[in-house]
Amino acid sequence: MSGDLVILHSAYGLTRGVQAVADALAATGRPVHVPDYYRGRVFTTQAQGIAHRDAIGYATLLDRVRGDIAGLDERVSFLGFSLGASFAHRLVAERPTMGHLVLVGNTNPVSGPWPGVPVQVHRFEDDAWVKPDDVADLKAAVELSGAMFEDHVVPGHGHLFTERHLPEYDPARVETFVASVHDFLDWA
Repeated sequence: MSGDLVILHSAYGLTRGVQAVADALAATGRPVHVPDYYRGRVFTTQAQGIAHRDAIGYATLLDRVRGDIAGLDERVSFLGFSLGASFAHRLVAERPTMGHLVLVGNTNPVSGPWPGVPVQVHRFEDDAWVKPDDVADLKAAVELSGAMFEDHVVPGHGHLFTERHLPEYDPARVETFVASVHDFLDWA
């Protein structure tokens, strides 16, 4: 089994959906850390969450994440949801020996060579927050580094299928997602 896993929440905050995924992955025996860089604030609409993100600032939130994970092994793996995926993706440059990277509902543009970290992406076919060109560039960079890349595309329109308050929530898909992440962290 791989080492520790850090789960980074979306702009909605540390929701019950994120906590449920964390609990399911922890139940497999994996140590899971879920920093709350919103410090207890949880939102039910995307607009509220984004307004909170913008009021604090992306850089300040990323610094909170850095502080929250300080002291964890550099080989820890990351799973990020939307905003958290953006943070996790950025942290690859600072932690090039991280174990694995799982991105849900977001990817960043690739800048520079990829350090050989295996990547798994989960996204809807039609998601305003995911640019297919960024996914293709990430895939090319990851595979060029010799690491494994998986792209799990959910048909239709949506963003975060793990959030119970959203119309795209799907408990069966969440179960499949957790199993896929568990297998990826153990195999890659």
